[in-house]
Amino acid sequence: MQHTVEGKTLTLERTFSAPRQKVWDAFTKPELFVKWWGPRGWVTEVKEFNFTEGGTNHYGMKCDDPKQKDWYGKYSWGKMVFSNINPIDSFNYQDYFCDENAVVQEGMAVATVVQEFIEVEGGTKIVSTGIYESEEALKQVVEMGMLPGIAETWDRLEELVADRRN
Repeated sequence: MQHTVEGKTLTLERTFSAPRQKVWDAFTKPELFVKWWGPRGWVTEVKEFNFTEGGTNHYGMKCDDPKQKDWYGKYSWGKMVFSNINPIDSFNYQDYFCDENAVVQEGMAVATVVQEFIEVEGGTKIVSTGIYESEEALKQVVEMGMLPGIAETWDRLEELVADRRN
C-alpha cells in the first residue's frame, strides 16, 4: 500500500489481484465486508448496512487476540454515511468514530472519503482519498496507528478477493 499525507488529506493506493466487481462487492456487501474489515486479531460485526446514498454502515470491531493485551475483548465502533455512489467506479462516505448506538464521538477525527475502483491490467486499483477537518485531526488518526491498521486490513481484503471460493 502506498500512502501520501498532504496537509489534511490522506491518499491510499493499492492494486488488488481481482476483478473490479469482486473488489467492489467486498466493500458494499455486508456478508463480505465482515470477512476482511479491520486489522488482524479483530473480528467485525455489522449492526446496520444500508449501501444507498444517505445510508449507513454501523459496525464494530472486537479484538479477539489476547496478545493485544490492552485491547483484548474491547470494541472499536465506526460509522460510514454513504453518498455519491457510482456502481463499481466509486463512492463517498463520511467516516466517524462512534459508540455501539452509532452516536458520534465528540473530539474524534472525521473524514470525507472518496473510494475509487480503477480497472488495471491484472486487477483493480483502489485509490482512497480521505479529507479531514484539519491537519491535527489527520495527525490524530495517524498517531493512533491507522496506517499499519489499514495495511493489515487491505492485506485481508487481498486474501478475500484473491480466493476463488468467494
